[in-house]
Amino acid sequence: MGIYMLQIKRIADRAREQEIQALESEYFTWVNEQLHAEFQIVLDIDRLIAGDITNLERYLPPTGGLFLAEKESALAGMIFLTQLRPAVGQIRRMYVRDGFRRLGIARTLFEAAIREARKIGYAQLLLESPRSWVGAHALYHELGFEAVETYPESEVPEPLRKYWVFMRLAL
Repeated sequence: MGIYMLQIKRIADRAREQEIQALESEYFTWVNEQLHAEFQIVLDIDRLIAGDITNLERYLPPTGGLFLAEKESALAGMIFLTQLRPAVGQIRRMYVRDGFRRLGIARTLFEAAIREARKIGYAQLLLESPRSWVGAHALYHELGFEAVETYPESEVPEPLRKYWVFMRLAL
């Protein structure tokens, strides 16, 4: 499977809402399994997905970016970009399906989101992830992200923040 068969599609409306919802279900199930094993946290997956789908516009132009990766016509992954405050964006919901991992898709999705953030005019991008996601952190560092303290808009509950990594990319 060569990377040349990969397509990154920028979503500008709700036309692919069902596919996004299906990917989010996989993403949150995957995250929930990890958080439950590590911290005994159980996410309300239905509420999280419903919140994202109801407010999908925050991930769409002009202040957001939602990208889907397709490899040989199969949906392979996603990444969301949203505005936290003026000139500051956040990467969220980065996910690549099991059968498509280690093919450079995550990097390609990140690069698309970073290009979009620059076009929008963001001065920086923020992201957060559990400390145990070491492989993801290596990619983030390669892309220029640096560790920072938590930020006010973080969804991570206060007692768990010591187990998370918060990162920033100056654009």
